[in-house]
Amino acid sequence: MRSLRALLATAFAVLIGAAGSIMLAVSPAHADDIYRYWAYFTVQDGAFVPADTGPADATPADGSIEGYRYAAPADFTNPNLPRADLSTVSFDEVCAGVDAADGQKRVAVLIDYGVQQDAPSDAAPPEPQAYCAQVPEDANGLQVLESAASAVRTEPGGIAPLLCGINDYPTTGCADEIAESGTPADDTVEFAIAGSDDDDAVASESASDDGTNTPLLIGAVVVVLLVAGGGFYLSRRRAA
Repeated sequence: MRSLRALLATAFAVLIGAAGSIMLAVSPAHADDIYRYWAYFTVQDGAFVPADTGPADATPADGSIEGYRYAAPADFTNPNLPRADLSTVSFDEVCAGVDAADGQKRVAVLIDYGVQQDAPSDAAPPEPQAYCAQVPEDANGLQVLESAASAVRTEPGGIAPLLCGINDYPTTGCADEIAESGTPADDTVEFAIAGSDDDDAVASESASDDGTNTPLLIGAVVVVLLVAGGGFYLSRRRAA
């Protein structure tokens, strides 16, 4: 009996020592590293709250708001918030005119791609966007995001999928890029609401710009051809 107790005590001491060695090996080495990643938020009492779980482990209710922000928080326990003014970018505003079908729910999804400081070297962050996702009632947060946005990129995680990119931003990496400094706090910015009149107006303005430039270019080409043709005709007359 005494030898058995001694053996158990020795094994317990070895396990404690090994655990302590592992903690010392991994804890202090990169404790101050700052990583860029997509943070996930819910909205409670009119304010963004960092989610306790990843989007795949959450089930938002009908009428709720989900938020995402790409940044490099100086303090990972206090991530940078989406820069939306929730008094104007509300569920009623984002999902205006969208009625939930039977067995479906509506969730407002706000996506903030962050600031130029955190953008890849060869890209600029897209403008913040808001979507109204209509999905099955049991859809989790990741499924809601995939319904609202395109090219949602994930990687397998230890417990749940890791969110790596939204609308193909960024195109590579998955929360593994180290930043030189944390993203500063900033003021609210405008969010383009998908399907709204403002969003359509921006698209129309862009199309109008393209349509306006095309006739000008065609006209310039015609003028050049006419001038060149006239010169050729005069030179032929003189030669004759």
